[in-house]
Amino acid sequence: MAKVRLPVLLYHHIGPNHAGLYPSLTVAPSVFEEQLRWLAGRGYVGIRPSDWLRWRREGTPLPKRPILLTFDDGYADLADYAFPALRACGFGAAVFIVTGRIGGTNAWDPVQGSGTLRLLSGDQIRYWASQGIEFGSHSRTHADLTTLSSAQLDDEVSGSQSELAGILGTRVISFAYPYGFHNEAVRQCVRDAYELAFTVAEGLNDSQTDLHALKRTMSWPSDTPLDLASKVRWGWSPLRRLRGSLPLRSFLRSLRRG
Repeated sequence: MAKVRLPVLLYHHIGPNHAGLYPSLTVAPSVFEEQLRWLAGRGYVGIRPSDWLRWRREGTPLPKRPILLTFDDGYADLADYAFPALRACGFGAAVFIVTGRIGGTNAWDPVQGSGTLRLLSGDQIRYWASQGIEFGSHSRTHADLTTLSSAQLDDEVSGSQSELAGILGTRVISFAYPYGFHNEAVRQCVRDAYELAFTVAEGLNDSQTDLHALKRTMSWPSDTPLDLASKVRWGWSPLRRLRGSLPLRSFLRSLRRG
């Protein structure tokens, strides 16, 4: 198998930074579009999780410089700002949906002190799936899966897959761990239901990376072009670490634990 290294970028909210939102999780549309232009100008091509899976299992060719852009939670603003920009530059991408809140709001965020945002509706998910965006599961309620009983865990993991498959009319193959939290029980439950799963551990992915522990690096609104260049080359930014930024795993844990 040819040597391929896949950087995966993680986004949450693309849109205006309304009062009360977590500013660190909101990337302005102009910044996002600038990042896409930078990537496309250097030959990167946005792929989908299914493309990576086919390469891993069947050796199906990938672009010379593949990159995977992922979006957790499924905020409705994606349809206004991110998806049209992705389509304009011919990029595929992946969005991980909290299926119990489709068409509703981000109920898990206000509990932690953030503002309220609308989430994608079923009709929006179906439409953008037809336009090259791939959708995966992010649990039913955005729970910390490591705290649940076996029955609750199965409901969050397999239940979200069934709900999303019912909207898409096709099998859902990928999952993103809420808050990045997982343990052996969570990983096994996810492994039984999905072909791929994404963490928040930084780094690049290759032919040896566990398909249920795929690495991602967060795209922060304050990232510079040098940060972006580092992330696509190494899977993390030394400059951001030198600036003393909180690692993504710790940041998400702080949101969950209050």
